[in-house]
Amino acid sequence: MSAREDWVEQARAEGLAPAEAGAPERPWPVVVLTALGAWLAVPPFIFLLAMIFGRDWDHGPMAYIEGIGLLTLAVVLLRSRALPLFVEQAAIPLLLTGSVCLGYGLARDLSNDGAALTGLVIGAALIALLPQGWLRMLLGAAMAGLVAFLIHLALRDLTPHAWYRFDGGQPLTQAALLLAFGLAMAGLQARAGRDAATAPIAAAMEPALAGWWIVVLACHALAAGWSFGAMGAFGPTANVSRDLWAGMPAGHAVLHTASRGLSAALVLISAVWLQHRWRLAGAARMLPPVLVLAALAALMPALGGTLLVLSLMLSTRRWRLATLAGAAAVWAIGALYYEWHLPLAHKSLALVAAGAALLAWVRWLAWHPAPAPGPASPATFALRGAPAVLIGAGVLALAVVNVGIAGRERLIDTGRPVFVKLAPVDPRSLMQGDYMRLSYDLPGVDWSSRHRVEAPMLWGARPRIAVTLDARGVAQSPRLLGPDEAAPPGTQLLQLTPKGGGWTFVSDGWFFKEGEAQRWQAARYGEFRVTPEGKGLLVRVVGEDLKPL
Repeated sequence: MSAREDWVEQARAEGLAPAEAGAPERPWPVVVLTALGAWLAVPPFIFLLAMIFGRDWDHGPMAYIEGIGLLTLAVVLLRSRALPLFVEQAAIPLLLTGSVCLGYGLARDLSNDGAALTGLVIGAALIALLPQGWLRMLLGAAMAGLVAFLIHLALRDLTPHAWYRFDGGQPLTQAALLLAFGLAMAGLQARAGRDAATAPIAAAMEPALAGWWIVVLACHALAAGWSFGAMGAFGPTANVSRDLWAGMPAGHAVLHTASRGLSAALVLISAVWLQHRWRLAGAARMLPPVLVLAALAALMPALGGTLLVLSLMLSTRRWRLATLAGAAAVWAIGALYYEWHLPLAHKSLALVAAGAALLAWVRWLAWHPAPAPGPASPATFALRGAPAVLIGAGVLALAVVNVGIAGRERLIDTGRPVFVKLAPVDPRSLMQGDYMRLSYDLPGVDWSSRHRVEAPMLWGARPRIAVTLDARGVAQSPRLLGPDEAAPPGTQLLQLTPKGGGWTFVSDGWFFKEGEAQRWQAARYGEFRVTPEGKGLLVRVVGEDLKPL
């Protein structure tokens, strides 16, 4: 009985079992204020250590002595049974400071791989010693980062340099190997959980594996590159397979093909795994969406591993991680916009065709329900409401799009005409067809790396520019306003928009039909409709005489 009580108490402390009925709970404001007091009390102590031993920091064993001493003290405090909240919160900075001290000494005296391997041993020891689940999760994420670093050290000289360093191979390789290690550890955890003697090991691995899976999903998202929608605010970055296949070295092309084939195979493995766990009736009926996802995964190598993590989390009812994996999968699908080297119209038609195929499949399922001889699986309940969800999502999408169109039409009708002088940059995009990249003769707008103007601080809001308008409506004498600075009387505000890591006004591109580049080379001004608050809409580009081209 005593052993059972200890086990239940430990499970409650780690968040694996509900709290005892009637047990007092600390209100969260008390927890936050006590933690703040603890954090404020620790820095003076750390500063005192630095003042006493700082001279010996760069040489000698002092970094190890301080690191081991602080780690030991933090572990002893965190393992105490009746631990006051203040002491608990004070132990966390000690733990972090000790880790930094020890890591500094290891990085100073050992090679990169030696320091990383030693860090893995220390991390595993801390996971075994610390009872707090959230600390184990952070340690698991840190260990995944160290393993990713070791993978980089091992493979940077074994793979084609161009593919690994500049074409997305590094994050993709790290994500794939971290996924394989995670699956192996998940198998060990499942085996340990079947035996009462090793069940505590499985319980300790659970939060650490959660941190590991978070890093795996982050690596897959990084390998996918920027997703559609995020590109506008943060700017471009390298995606997997950025280069066209034409003229690609043989080894480079083999790695491309292998990564895509592996991604599609992982989708099929995910489907087989879910069928094995859920025992879906009429498994052949699930083949259309599996094939669509496999085709998308063949185009986006980072998608297959993400879907495999999603299937594993769904089948084991780890709902938070499943939600995170679903978000990573949506991110990877959105990255196809920049990854897939086809004209924009062709990409749109292909994705619309895939969506139409899935809609037809769901409609067919609604008309031909499968018999349910046994208990319904979670997927069965989800499919029953799929038509209603799709119809609702379609109506919502149409509503959002049409509200946006109506707002833009109203701005065109009521906005003030403003002409801003252009600084055209690039007349063509390989992914989007013919278009003119635009910049403007405005302060704070970046239009070339050769004449780059550093973007101003956000000040908590978008930068604003005050301009005067001449008799023709052309913006003159632009001036960047400071935070909370009012616009001078008689001026028009222009509100800048984030783009490509800098700022632009409304839009940085004017699209046109292929072959019409000569026509638009005469563009000298952008014609906008602008509200008094500075929000604008680009309606056309015009020539020197302000007439449409």
